[in-house]
Amino acid sequence: MENLPVEMVENIAQYLTTRELAACCATSRVWRNIFGEDSIWKHRCNTHIAKYLATTKSRVNPQFVTPECTNVDNSLNPLGEWRLAYLREQLLWSHWKNRELMTETLTFIDPSELEKIRNGEHALCHFVTDNYLITSNEKRVMLWDVRSSPVYVSDPFKLLSSDGVDFCSALSNNKVLIVQKTLVQIYYCGSSMNSNWSLEQSFFFDRAEPIPLSKTEEIRNFPLTFGSLVVGNYFVGILSSGEMHIWSLASGTKIKKVQYPYNTNDEVVKVGSSMTTPTDMVVVIRRNAMYHFFVFCFDSLDFNPFTTSHDNQRYPSCAIQNGLLAISLNDHFKVFDYRTSQLVLVVPAEYSVGVLTVDDYFLLITKNTVHVFHTITATLESVLLGLVDQFEDISRLTDVICGKFLIMNHY
Repeated sequence: MENLPVEMVENIAQYLTTRELAACCATSRVWRNIFGEDSIWKHRCNTHIAKYLATTKSRVNPQFVTPECTNVDNSLNPLGEWRLAYLREQLLWSHWKNRELMTETLTFIDPSELEKIRNGEHALCHFVTDNYLITSNEKRVMLWDVRSSPVYVSDPFKLLSSDGVDFCSALSNNKVLIVQKTLVQIYYCGSSMNSNWSLEQSFFFDRAEPIPLSKTEEIRNFPLTFGSLVVGNYFVGILSSGEMHIWSLASGTKIKKVQYPYNTNDEVVKVGSSMTTPTDMVVVIRRNAMYHFFVFCFDSLDFNPFTTSHDNQRYPSCAIQNGLLAISLNDHFKVFDYRTSQLVLVVPAEYSVGVLTVDDYFLLITKNTVHVFHTITATLESVLLGLVDQFEDISRLTDVICGKFLIMNHY
């Protein structure tokens, strides 16, 4: 084994589970060094989490302790950087599973501020980095340092409109995007998180060109909006009328205005984007008692010819990933290849709850089972959920947290 090239060992390791890889490391000193290489363990880690955990002191017990041997005659080499990163990450997931946590509260001088954030129509609480979050009510934005106990830092900027924040997204290059109605604002917060953020750009997404800041106060009447998305380097603003406005975040210019392929009396009810390439977006509209599904492709900046319609008595649950569209219907799931308009999979269900995505998988969730469909290999595995009460069923989905944990309601 010690004579094998590193590339061949890496090829062998990709077919091993983590448990099997650890067993190889425990076989001998030579195997420990071979199978402990950073190149083998790095792809098993979340690189963003690894970087954060390596520089952050844990406040939750038990804390991570680097494995060390106190025997002076020990000849084992120290564990590699990425094997240590993997161990730190597993301890973090153990804290999640065992509900080992600390609870902190934001302290407001004016108690009414907290009440507005809890119950306000435009309330906002959003992490802009791992260590900082912003809160907002209709008139004020507050920046908090949450590295230890939450500490108020500043009001980093003043909202350009008296309306509250409808959408917030942390962008690359230390920027934060804020949307109020159709008014989009992009602020630079600095690499070390400045207390005062500078406004780099502002525009009304339903207009053809950016409007100078001095003119924004002249516009008081906003059209009704449905929502906003950031997809790659694109900002997408959606009006309730069905218009979709696409802007380039790189150049700050408007790319296209797109009208949905439906009648004027139709209603947009759901929009969702793919987390993998191709970066596409599913648009769901309601016409009478029917839901109609369309796919918008950012490569062509136009709608795909594919469409499907279904009678559904519940709010539609769907997801898009790797060129596939999964839809949850009342008593079954359907998966389409929208590039070829082919039906790929039908999964019967006594009662379907909804669809979520994690990595390259669709999670097709019923009242007591998760059907896991790999969107690249087209393999399907069904997992019966062991709820605490065997007579309980899943009633509603919430989300997948950290790409690891499925959050749901049950009754």
